[in-house]
Amino acid sequence: MEEEAREVVVVDKDLKKKIKETVNKILKRSSLYQITEVKARDEASSELDLDLSKDPYKLIVREAVERFIEKAVMAIESEIGKHHDQIVQDVEGVSEKSTKKKKKNKTKKEDSAA
Repeated sequence: MEEEAREVVVVDKDLKKKIKETVNKILKRSSLYQITEVKARDEASSELDLDLSKDPYKLIVREAVERFIEKAVMAIESEIGKHHDQIVQDVEGVSEKSTKKKKKNKTKKEDSAA
């Protein structure tokens, strides 16, 4: 059986940092509804003129994408938490206002019928 000779790629800290920064920059300017890890990797490959679809680059890109998503989710959850009371008030306020309007309209109709 023939064994394949695998090329071991060592990524220095500076290159790893540059890849992560490039991926983050791409994610920040992209629509989170449309961007994928593959699209971000392809774009970063093009910008860096480096094939990031191979290991260990692929793992570095995946880590950067996952970390970005984690931060985005935390930010969204934080914003939802900040606005939770306001949303509840708005919902309750709408319900109360519409109930009061209906009562007022009903009272006006009853008064004019009398």
